[in-house]
Amino acid sequence: MNAPAMDAIGGYITNLKTSVFERLSGLHQRVGDSSMDFWKEDDDIATDEVRRENEALSVELEAAQREHKKLRQVVEQLAREYDEAKELDPVRRYQRLKGMAKRTVLHLRLDPDKLGGGGEAGGIVGLAQGCKSSTSHSQGQKRREERCSKMTRQDVHADNARKTEQLREVKRKCSIIRDLIQQLEASYDHSKRYLLPQRYRLLKDMIKNVTQDDLSR
Repeated sequence: MNAPAMDAIGGYITNLKTSVFERLSGLHQRVGDSSMDFWKEDDDIATDEVRRENEALSVELEAAQREHKKLRQVVEQLAREYDEAKELDPVRRYQRLKGMAKRTVLHLRLDPDKLGGGGEAGGIVGLAQGCKSSTSHSQGQKRREERCSKMTRQDVHADNARKTEQLREVKRKCSIIRDLIQQLEASYDHSKRYLLPQRYRLLKDMIKNVTQDDLSR
């Protein structure tokens, strides 16, 4: 084969190699870009998930804190009424103690959000309270979303862990107070079998068992 033919073949092979290399380089670039997009999308999904978890924890924690506050108020009211009744004579104090115990148990049984009364007026009050609660919830959700948007995923993870621990502790305190009031109910029913002098002493003891328990504070 003469020299010009050899040069032509060599040039063809060189051009072919260059073309193949360029095509492979372009394919690698496209694959790399797709891979980066994939991981970015996956990271965004993970961030959204921890933020949704944060919102759910926030809502549940606020509800538990409201419940704990209401239960604490029931115990504090019982303590105030007990102290005020000390000024009464034994007979009137006995009647007051019975009323305290029954009202405290009633607070636990009834849903505080439904204590708006019956009839049309009660319905209006309930509707107004519902609208107020819905507005407050929407505002709270917006504030939480704005706060989360400024946090890294790691920060949200840490906040979720804190909220989980707080929720566990608040639920524990609510459970303690409910148990004390349920025990008061059982003791009250049990005391009905006794005559006034014995029942008077039992009523005082069962009420003090609720108000003086350190775990109910």
